[in-house]
Amino acid sequence: MESFREFFEQQDFVEFVINEFDGTSTLQTGNKPWSAKKPEILNMWRTLRPDQPIYMTPMTKKATGGNQSYGEDGVRITGSWNFISAVLGRIKEIMAYENPNSKLRLVLRGVDKSKGDPSKVSYVFYVNMENRSKGKSGRPSIPKPTL
Repeated sequence: MESFREFFEQQDFVEFVINEFDGTSTLQTGNKPWSAKKPEILNMWRTLRPDQPIYMTPMTKKATGGNQSYGEDGVRITGSWNFISAVLGRIKEIMAYENPNSKLRLVLRGVDKSKGDPSKVSYVFYVNMENRSKGKSGRPSIPKPTL
């Protein structure tokens, strides 16, 4: 059993990480972004609840059109198909964001063998969420699901 101090320090760190990712943290100063050390990451990871809901916010619109995915809510998984499919099986909850109000931007492709081990077959999977638009003129409207 951990001491109260250990528990409190872990909770303090978890709160710090949550604030950092919410953008409300004031601890990041200068030009260099904050970065956790491996022991801090492992401690934080151990304290995370496995039943915590996954909340995604839509990608930010660029002024030039399209969406900005860097730094937005999303998941990138790389590696063998066995690894990617095992991780995806644990985050099926994200599929609920494919609905009449929002849609998922999904990418699954092979990794360029010229940038890695040419004997290895690897893949990359990305998922981000975006708001559904009203559609372009001339296109049929998105059918509403019937309940």
